Amino acid sequence: MVDAYDLTNGQPANASNPLYNSAKPYENRDPRFKATILYNGAAYRERNIETFIPGGKDSRDGNDNWNTTKTGYYLKKFMNDAYPLQNPWGNAGFQPWIYIRYAEVLLNFAEAANEAYGPDVVPAGSTFSARQAINMIRSRASVNMPDLATGMAQTDMRTAIRHERQIELAFEEHRFYDVRRWKIADVTENQPSRGVIITKNSDGTFTFTPKIALDGRKFETKHYWLPIPRAEILASGNQLQQNPNY
Repeated sequence: MVDAYDLTNGQPANASNPLYNSAKPYENRDPRFKATILYNGAAYRERNIETFIPGGKDSRDGNDNWNTTKTGYYLKKFMNDAYPLQNPWGNAGFQPWIYIRYAEVLLNFAEAANEAYGPDVVPAGSTFSARQAINMIRSRASVNMPDLATGMAQTDMRTAIRHERQIELAFEEHRFYDVRRWKIADVTENQPSRGVIITKNSDGTFTFTPKIALDGRKFETKHYWLPIPRAEILASGNQLQQNPNY
């Protein structure tokens, strides 16, 4: 997920990008990264997150590491720093939960418009194209990422829209269903969950070493569907057929 956030020039965060610094990999990222992820050095509740080893306050070393990060990261999205950690519900009212927001409406439109008309055709009854809808999300003041270029092929726009959904709607309960309806879960869900080991050097710099945080995930073709409850099959007089391989 962290690797999915591009740099501010709109290009991936890797060694071929002139804005990328392997010693400071979290700099120059899409602003949505810092709004979503707590990373080593991120400011949070009057101090900086420390997931480095040895000695970081939030690191995985020490005798009491059962409740610390296994990836090197924590979730920031939805967190309201103004709420106290102790009894937040009693002292600070409530935390609103967003079921749908305008960015999702634009993403839904862009996906449908691209599949029906392509990236740059303005559908009848609309005032913008699929590409322009995505650029409306990317160009808002809190994000300010480069526009998607004109002249993209439909397949390239499809990839860009899927990437934008992953970033914009991160941890908002969409990705699980998106990869299944796109039929790419057999690829995305069969990859191990990765993380990073951050080592603090004697000169105060950090070394970032990729690691596998969680392995053994297994997604099979049958998982694109749920099993039909046996009671429903019996209630139909066995007219309903069970989904394959259940």
